[in-house]
Amino acid sequence: MEKGRLITIAFTVAAASFAGCASVAEKNADQCEQMMQSKAEPALVSVSKSQPSPDGRSVLVTGMVEDQRSNTVVPAKAECRFNGKSLAAFHWLAPATLADSGDTRTNSANTEH
Repeated sequence: MEKGRLITIAFTVAAASFAGCASVAEKNADQCEQMMQSKAEPALVSVSKSQPSPDGRSVLVTGMVEDQRSNTVVPAKAECRFNGKSLAAFHWLAPATLADSGDTRTNSANTEH
């Protein structure tokens, strides 16, 4: 019986540890989505997927954005990097017009809310 309890406790502690990591990754994904929206305003149409890394240190967000020049909707992709819960860097990967805009943040003091 004692061995069974120890195994149960070990699994509970492990699950709680993983839940804490998922929570940070989820919060970082939400923060990256918000940053993507604020950088694209008023043009972001939708976010289709947020993919945090297992440790939550980076997040890849994909969606659709309106190209102001051609009035068409094009795929958009942005990447965020985090130091813990603090956003350290944001940059556009697509579309090319945003990726080439130089809109990159590397100082978390400039991006905190």
